[in-house]
Amino acid sequence: MILTDSTADLNMAYTIKEDVHIIPLFIRFEDEVYKDGVDITPEELFVKVDEKKEVARSTGLRSGDFHNAFNKYIKRGYDILYVGIGSNLSSTIQSALIAKQELETKQVFIVDSKSISSGLGLLVMHAVQLRKKGYDGAHIKKKLDELVPRLHFYYILSDLELLKETSRMTPYQYKLAKLFQVKPIVTMINDRVEMIHKSFGSLDHGIKKLVRMIGKHKKHQDVANMTITHSCTDALADFSYQYIKDNLKPSSLVMNPLGCVLGASTGRGAFGVAYLLKETPRKE
Repeated sequence: MILTDSTADLNMAYTIKEDVHIIPLFIRFEDEVYKDGVDITPEELFVKVDEKKEVARSTGLRSGDFHNAFNKYIKRGYDILYVGIGSNLSSTIQSALIAKQELETKQVFIVDSKSISSGLGLLVMHAVQLRKKGYDGAHIKKKLDELVPRLHFYYILSDLELLKETSRMTPYQYKLAKLFQVKPIVTMINDRVEMIHKSFGSLDHGIKKLVRMIGKHKKHQDVANMTITHSCTDALADFSYQYIKDNLKPSSLVMNPLGCVLGASTGRGAFGVAYLLKETPRKE
């Protein structure tokens, strides 16, 4: 059985069709707690943030949450593969490892995606394909662990108000960013989220810049598979989907809306891309 958490931002129709079990993380306001994707949608989250004038926080899963999720399938004799939000971003993977140890089972295999949202979802989709080929849990884990270094993901952030409220931007930086319509482009470097570029102007301009960046990064390699997650308008998302398809020519391209956990940190107007290179890039 393949398990992941709600930060994979996978379409519900896909998870039902492919028999992927989703464990929801939690979204917290000062006086309210919601299960991500169960009790609250991203748009409801954004409305509540506007109404409450309060930043939403996400909470990782505890070992008890995994006890319940794992036991359900252990009793049925299944191998369990859990592909989770990166240990660099949440304590959730650690909780899963503790639950596995406490259950004293060899049926559970845990993959640290080192990513979130589009990156995590991409790994889960690979797990589904490997299961269809007849691989067992141990072999799928081995294959996914080998893919993690080849996984790359980037996000463009537009919600400057949220960046200021979460202290990721000083008041002075916020004023300059608002004046010049700056949109940070972030990725994961040495297990930390880092800003690597800035885009100026509209979000569609930033997306075009991001596509050019990816084109340079991949050099002469082909992009095996790619996923998009976003909290922008449907029209802009559709334009971006076609633009990426035409310019980067991935083998497959899947687009999903951004979930509540990452949405709580990025706000509206976020656009993310994750992809796998067919080879691990050499260090320059």
